[in-house]
Amino acid sequence: MTVAGFIGKLFRYNPFLFLINGVLWCVFHSLPLAIGIGMQWFFDRATAASSNDYMWLAVPLIFIAVVRFIRVGTFFTAFYQWITYIFHIQAILRTNMLSGIMRWPGRNLPASPGEAMTRFRDDVDETVEYVESWVDFWGKLVFSVVSISIMASINWKIMLVAVLPLVLVTFLNNLSGNRARRYGQKNKEATGRITSFIAESFGAVQALKLGQAEDHVHDRFTKLNEDRRQAALKDNLFKQWMKSLNQHVISICTGLILLMCASEMQAGRFTVGDFALFTTYLANIGYSISLFGYMVFQHKRLKISFDRMRTLFRLGEEDRIIESRKIYLNEEPPELPIIHREPNEQLRVLEVNRLTYHYPNSDKGISDINFRLERGKFIVITGRIGAGKSTLVRTLLGLLPKQGGTVRWNGEEVDPATFLMPPRAAYTPQVPRLFSDTLKENIVQGKRSSVDESLNKAIRLAVMEKDITHLDQGLETFVGPRGVMLSGGQIQRAATARMIMTGADLFIFDDLSSALDVETEQLVWDGLFKEKNVTCIAVSHRKAALTKADHIIVMKDGRIEAEGSLNKLLEENEEMQLLWQGEQVPARV
Repeated sequence: MTVAGFIGKLFRYNPFLFLINGVLWCVFHSLPLAIGIGMQWFFDRATAASSNDYMWLAVPLIFIAVVRFIRVGTFFTAFYQWITYIFHIQAILRTNMLSGIMRWPGRNLPASPGEAMTRFRDDVDETVEYVESWVDFWGKLVFSVVSISIMASINWKIMLVAVLPLVLVTFLNNLSGNRARRYGQKNKEATGRITSFIAESFGAVQALKLGQAEDHVHDRFTKLNEDRRQAALKDNLFKQWMKSLNQHVISICTGLILLMCASEMQAGRFTVGDFALFTTYLANIGYSISLFGYMVFQHKRLKISFDRMRTLFRLGEEDRIIESRKIYLNEEPPELPIIHREPNEQLRVLEVNRLTYHYPNSDKGISDINFRLERGKFIVITGRIGAGKSTLVRTLLGLLPKQGGTVRWNGEEVDPATFLMPPRAAYTPQVPRLFSDTLKENIVQGKRSSVDESLNKAIRLAVMEKDITHLDQGLETFVGPRGVMLSGGQIQRAATARMIMTGADLFIFDDLSSALDVETEQLVWDGLFKEKNVTCIAVSHRKAALTKADHIIVMKDGRIEAEGSLNKLLEENEEMQLLWQGEQVPARV
């Protein structure tokens, strides 16, 4: 999709709002035509009026006042419609970009979170600015065409001098396009780098203090900020220089036009009223010419923002940046639909065959993983640190793109990234995160109706009843980065409750026990497996999980070292014996 195609789709996204904005701003920008005619009428009467005709001079003045009053009213109406329109544009672009991010496997974006935020803010705003120019364009075009026609009927030579700047300004802006893109690209990249660095620094404050790296962070921040300052200075200076150039070319041509008007008046071929009309029109024609030239410049720059927004989408999905969807600006969005599955859609058996993934430029990863999981069974994946346990789970879920092998659900091959999600599969990562919201909202995640029974069950199975009674406002306590700081174990159990709330067929835990004491972990597993037909895959080395397992997979160096029941592995496999004894030695390099 080209920039022109993108803008065309953007206009067609909500054609009614675009049309009504075009009409209203066309009226607003065209009304000065009537003011110019009123000025011509007034000054011609004033210079030719006799002593008895002075009362009639009030007529054109009243006409001009009425036109100006109508223009003010039109402005407020048009401005309201424009605000409505830009909110729609911003909402559709940002919603689609967020959807594009959510479709990435493992959210492995081609940009850091800080850089992604600049694309949500700066690039969307630049798109809106360009659309605003197009909304103004139609009114400016109508005004320019009609005013030039009127001026040509009075004096075509002066009119010609008024039009020449349009050609010159357009030519200059076309020549500046490549440089405009280059400066704009460097400015946005520098802004993204410093935003990302700030976010990463805030997230690693403790590590920076322990490493006494404050001075190094400060030096790095200073360097990045200086790079951004220089890039922003060049970009803004060039942008302002282009604006200034447009305006100065117009000012020079306006001066030439006024000189020509003076010579024509001396020759008697130009009246005072004509001069007043030209003077009234010239200012607006100047703004119109400046806009037309600047739009060429904007179009060149917009390609940078367009490309940056598209990179947030997976390969082949970039055109979904302007995908049509329902947005809710003046109403609450509907509740999440309750998905009802037929019994034959529920998990009966999950089969993994030769699943493979290796990290880029590394031999680390997993190779040829095979296992079978039946409904109601519990598989534990265990192994030394670095053996590939979490990589296996993330590849199984599509959070890492598999490089080989198949995943079958009830005998049918599926794409893990799009298929293994609620209500089929739910996942609690090793380091779960909570949002800055109430504990209840973190667990129910937007569900509004019929949640009380499911919520109570999820809290009970996650062994959180006692923790909630100790919170000042119970489930309504504000938690997360800007709320009450829960312990690591409480965060893991809240994430477990959130997962149970999905009612998924398959629960996947990545080291649930990492922040839980042995007793609490035992309670979680005991409660979970009292439920009927609970199917689980868990990464763990703790005895509480291993003793509950129907099948254990022992990982070593990215491959399955051994598998079977706990008793069999303890008898036959040395790796399992070491793990059972608690010897968590590092994996061999």
